Amino acid sequence: MKKRSFAIRALSLLLLLTLLSACGNTQSTPSKDTPDTDTPSGEGSSGSQEAPNDGSIHPDTGVHPGDTTDPGNSDNGSNPNDTTDPGDDDYDYGPDLPPYDGPAYTEKIPAIYVATENRAEIPTSKEEVNCLVSLRSNKSEQCADELAATIRCRGNGSMTVGKNVGKFPYKIKFRAKINPFDLGDGKAKDWVLLAHVGDQSMLRNYAAKILGDMLGGIPFSCNARLVNVYLNSEYIGVYELTEQVEVGDYRVNIDDGRSTVENGFLVELDHYASGIYVRVGGQKYTVKSDVYSDEQVEFIKDYLQKVDDAIYEGDEKTLRELVDMDSVVDMYIVQEFAKNIDVGWSSFFMYRDVGGKLTFAPPWDFDLSFGNDARLDGGAYDGLYVGPGGDIMQDHLWYNALFECEWFRSLVATRWRAVSKTLIPATIRAVKNAADDISADMEKNYEKWDILGKKQQQEPRQVYSLTTYKEHTDYLINWMESRKAWLDNEFQYM
Repeated sequence: MKKRSFAIRALSLLLLLTLLSACGNTQSTPSKDTPDTDTPSGEGSSGSQEAPNDGSIHPDTGVHPGDTTDPGNSDNGSNPNDTTDPGDDDYDYGPDLPPYDGPAYTEKIPAIYVATENRAEIPTSKEEVNCLVSLRSNKSEQCADELAATIRCRGNGSMTVGKNVGKFPYKIKFRAKINPFDLGDGKAKDWVLLAHVGDQSMLRNYAAKILGDMLGGIPFSCNARLVNVYLNSEYIGVYELTEQVEVGDYRVNIDDGRSTVENGFLVELDHYASGIYVRVGGQKYTVKSDVYSDEQVEFIKDYLQKVDDAIYEGDEKTLRELVDMDSVVDMYIVQEFAKNIDVGWSSFFMYRDVGGKLTFAPPWDFDLSFGNDARLDGGAYDGLYVGPGGDIMQDHLWYNALFECEWFRSLVATRWRAVSKTLIPATIRAVKNAADDISADMEKNYEKWDILGKKQQQEPRQVYSLTTYKEHTDYLINWMESRKAWLDNEFQYM
């Protein structure tokens, strides 16, 4: 949106007066925006207002940890096609966008254009910046112009790596709910752009999410696709566009809007815990859903403690009453197949609806998995990790305890033998197809970011020495195939 000159404003006013004079006293019926009725429970709600500073939760509880909702922007009556800018009409959002048939997208990868208010830089302090977002695709129905939103930097380890290179991960919060490129199961406001500086294949998270989506025990796995991104008309590379892990009708579909003690909740096992969190069994769990009282926080802590007790006692009967065992097993399959070093460190999500059971989902953050971390067996594909644990202090303590139980090992082995014939090969094929589809765009990405052949995070030598995108995807696919064969043998008689 460009600045308007005084002359243009004067001309607009003159035309308006002429039109009103011609119309006389005739009144037109104002159009009404269709109300957005699929508001996720809890979105836009405030956090706990008077949580105690007793050490069990963070003392700063006035705002929900993940809530960036502008109280002045209500969902009521919002139009999904509203392109009104979020601030003053005179803000300069930069030059016009290229036409639909421009070179900014390909047959395989669409493009996202972000124009910040006054072309402001996006601060690494994670402060929000007003912006307009436009979508370009070879499918005209997926294109959109100047959608009002805010954008900010996000992430922990990925943010640190991004600072070293200059390619940052972002979170976009649209004013009205949208479903960009028909990616998700429905509309939502919050979407994430992952930079994947530490994963030069850019397909490790994609692989885990694809597998999670196919496994029946995992009710929700974030949809994802790769896109070209432009910031203030400058190409900034290929990113993974994916859904935010949050409560919502088309995401973690629970009721967290109750004032009663028992409320639906979403938590993250997270050593970076901040905001509202609880401690159970020496682990920190950040509360990612809305809470309205100290009693609700205490309910979450008590429920997790019951699960913790049942796991360490090996009490299968009680545990099945508390947790969705299918999700526990299927999440183990995802984590063990990926040999994810971060399984017990952060980004491990669980949720429970009112009257329901604790569910392990959705899978998230796999950039250091699939042989991409030298600290875990030098990146080798063989060896169990999630169950027995390792010596790097990032074990998932619940899975370690469960794996000592013969009944749980039997569940895992039986499930693996079933999915190894179908879903694991399907996941590997999906990665192969994606690698072929995006190869041309990835060449452009690495012309922008000269990071191939250079260590960025925790990659083993056999990874960071790779100098082409094809070498990276070949390594990933070979690793996955070798991992499958090794686990087939390991779980054959377990």
